[in-house]
Parts: sequence; C-alpha cells; structure tokens
Amino acid sequence: MLKSILMVWLLAQDLALTQVAYEDYLGYRAVDEGVMSAELAGAIARPQLAGRRFVTLVPRSGPQVGIRIVQGGQSGFEPMRRVGWSAVELLVQDPVSLKEGLDGSAFRHLQGPDFLTDQKNILAMQVTGPDQELFYLTHMIDPTQSFLQPQPNPEPVGHTFIMVMGSNDITASVAFWQQHFENGVVGPIPYRIGVLSEAYDLPLETEHALALVSMADGYGIEIDHYPESAAPVPAPEGQQGGVILVSLSVDPRTLKVPLPWELAYHDQDGGLRGGVVRLPSGAPIEVAFTESVLPAPAD
Repeated sequence: MLKSILMVWLLAQDLALTQVAYEDYLGYRAVDEGVMSAELAGAIARPQLAGRRFVTLVPRSGPQVGIRIVQGGQSGFEPMRRVGWSAVELLVQDPVSLKEGLDGSAFRHLQGPDFLTDQKNILAMQVTGPDQELFYLTHMIDPTQSFLQPQPNPEPVGHTFIMVMGSNDITASVAFWQQHFENGVVGPIPYRIGVLSEAYDLPLETEHALALVSMADGYGIEIDHYPESAAPVPAPEGQQGGVILVSLSVDPRTLKVPLPWELAYHDQDGGLRGGVVRLPSGAPIEVAFTESVLPAPAD
C-alpha cells in the first residue's frame, strides 16, 4: 500500500538562487545537502546527473515532505510538454494573499485562485518557479469532504500532498497502480485542466481524462491524459528540467505483486528495503519500504 510522499526531486539551473527563492517566498528551510549517486542517476535514465549537488528543503513545521533541488536544469525546459512528472501540489493557507506575496519574485503566476469544484471546497492557483517547475498551490477548506484528506499544515505554504503526472496512456498508468497496490483509485473522469490546455494551445474548456490514486496518509497521485504530441521522458539535451523523481513510502506487506525494479536497495542482512521503479509513462519512482523484506529461506 502507498502510504506517503516522502520527497520530490526537481532540477534547478542555479541551485543557490532556487534555494533562496524557496526560502524567501515559500518559507522553506534547508535540512540537508549532498550529491546524486551514479547508481541512482543511472536508474532514472539521467546518468549525466551523477555527482551533481542537491539541497533538500522542507516547510518550517508540519508534515516534512521534502523538495530536493538538484543542479542540472536547462533553459529550454517547458512544463507539461512531456509525459511523466509534471507538477507539485502544495497545501497552502491562503492562495489569494499568497498570489500578492509572490509579486516581484521568481515565481510566475499562471492561473487562479479559482474554486475547482461546484462545492467550492478547494481553492487553487498555478504558478511556475525559478526553473519553470510547475506548482499547484491549493487550499482545502474542509478536507473531510474530499477524496484525499491530508494532514493540515500550519505554515502559509505547506507540504506536497499530490504529485501530478502526465501520460499518453492513462489506462496503462492506472492499471500499474491497481496491479501492485491496494490503494483506492477514482477515474478516469473528464476534467478541465486549464494549464494543460494552455500548454498545448487547446481551448480552455477542453476536458482531459484524469484519475486520482489515494494514499493511506491522505496524499495522492493525479494522472492526466496528455495529447499525443506530448514528448517522452527524459528530455533531450537543452530541455531538461522539472520533477525527475518522486520518493514514496510503501508498506511491502500489502503489495499485490512484486515491483519491477530498475535498482533495488538492500540492507546489511540482505533484506529488500525498496528501490527505483519505472512507471508506464516513463516517470520513475523511488520506493522506501516501511520495513525490510527478508529473502525467503532456502528449501
């Protein structure tokens, strides 16, 4: 079972400048730094990122879902023009005042704040960050009325609670989660996604197929069906950016079938503790088991 989102990995053209923007305008704080290993870079089909510096930032309080910024973004990146991970959705307290607070910053307003449903329970806006990374900034008025019920965050800008992914084959993408995990799924259903329509020069009233996978701790994965012209991942040289990896917490006792590892992590006793998996869209996930799975004893 999928439990939580642990970490979002995204590319920055200038690591220091992006860090300052997140600290100054999102209120995040740095908690660690390091370099990407060659093994992980290879597993996510981005070997050029081996040895690149990263810094991890989290909200100052509340649930500590990390955003790990990796040096390696490129100026030709365009959000939502490729399948794979496309947007980071953060819980925020007041999108209206936040929009005003981002004026003059490296964050560029795209749409909203608007209510997403007729019930007027979810108020959200969309912005891009210093490296054209796409954020949905969302206020849930009453989480108990929603399919997802994340823990509230006391900060004006809180933690990631939904990761958005684009797919050319939403049926195959949904089937992957249903094949391996016991989590609930809603959709696919037709839904207006303004920033997606704008990215492909489609009328704003265009409806796109959308599905939502729920997690045990109130988080979720949104899967959007992208137009056929969406390019595959990873992007070619000059166009790389955005979210490159998402780390998820998984209870291995409830897996329906084994995961297809690109890279497996083992502990000192030989127990499987997670690894990297490639989704049907081409987007990778890093899985962290809540407990190690020991190998079966020999007969």
